[in-house]
Amino acid sequence: MDSKKITIKDIPITKVKIEVDCIKVDGKAINLTPVPHSLIEKYITHTNCNTCGVEFKKPYTYSKKCTSCIEKQERDNFYKLELVEWDGETPLHLYSSDNQYFFDISEIEDYCEEYQFDISDLMLVTCVKTSFSEIDLETITSDGETVYEDWEPSKEFEAKLKEFNSWLTSQDTHTWFPSNKRIQIDERKFSR
Repeated sequence: MDSKKITIKDIPITKVKIEVDCIKVDGKAINLTPVPHSLIEKYITHTNCNTCGVEFKKPYTYSKKCTSCIEKQERDNFYKLELVEWDGETPLHLYSSDNQYFFDISEIEDYCEEYQFDISDLMLVTCVKTSFSEIDLETITSDGETVYEDWEPSKEFEAKLKEFNSWLTSQDTHTWFPSNKRIQIDERKFSR
C-alpha cells in the first residue's frame, strides 16, 4: 500500500462479470472455482472511527476505532477493576500489554524514566502465580488400555497419588499472569 490517503469514498465499487466453474444440483448453480478477493478494508488507509466518527489513519487493516477511543475504552475497563493495595512484592503487569511485567519498584521507575511516564499514569494490575494441576485417576487411565473399566486402585496407590499431588501443587511454576485487580502506587511509600 502506498502512502496516499485512501478512504471508502475513494474506491468506486463496480460490478463485473467473471467466469467460474459450476455444477448444477437441483437446478442451482454451485460455484467450484474459488474467487480470490480481498476485502476493501485492505486498500483503505483512513476510515471513520466506529465510536466517535472522527476520521483516522488506520494502523492495521481491520482497525475500526481511533487510538483515542481505544485508549479511552482501555482506561474505562481498567478503572472498573477492583482497586487493591500493593504489597511492594507481588509482581505487576502493565494493563493491556502483552508482556510487560515488573518484579520490583526499581523496574517500574526505570520503565517510567525510559518512556517518560509518571508512575501515577501507569495502569498496573497485580499478578497471580500459577500452580501445577493435580493428577487424578482419570488422567492416568484415560487411554482406555491401562486398566479395566471396573478397576479400583489400592489404598497404597491412592495414598501415593495423594502424596504426589501434595508435592506437585507445592512446586513453583515461576509463572505469573495478570489478575483483574488494579493498584495505585504511592510514590512516597515506594521511592528509591
